[in-house]
Amino acid sequence: MDCPFCGSSQIMVSNSRPNSKRNKIWRRRKCLECNNTFTTYENINLNYLTVIKKSGKKERFSRIKLYASIYHSSLDKKGVDRGDASLFTEKIVSEVEGVLLNLRRKSVSTGEIKETVLKILRKRSPDTFLRYLAYWEGVDQRKLLSSVRRYFIEK
Repeated sequence: MDCPFCGSSQIMVSNSRPNSKRNKIWRRRKCLECNNTFTTYENINLNYLTVIKKSGKKERFSRIKLYASIYHSSLDKKGVDRGDASLFTEKIVSEVEGVLLNLRRKSVSTGEIKETVLKILRKRSPDTFLRYLAYWEGVDQRKLLSSVRRYFIEK
């Protein structure tokens, strides 16, 4: 890492703390050349995780895809600012990543990711939950209604 002020590579970590979810680390750093301090936030990279799709195809976990699907579901909410939707989505994605990290596996199915997102959204934002579910279930209203019943009545 280089100093953002002078470009020096002589950096010292003066303080470090994990956050409460344990999937991010906050670090206070000090440049030994110019004596400026700055803060970095480090996320755990889940690129080692293989996602198994419905078709059986395997691909690397993409935080961007997960973020985009949740973001678009939360954006349609009435009176929501794009910045608020972005902060909300970031919290949900971080929580989902924490759950995936705690699975301690090298592969996960798209269905497991979907179930995890839906569990979290159901608690946090029911309207975003419904839009995300509709995104997954498609246009078929019967299938969507049965899924809604399953999530709200059975669970």
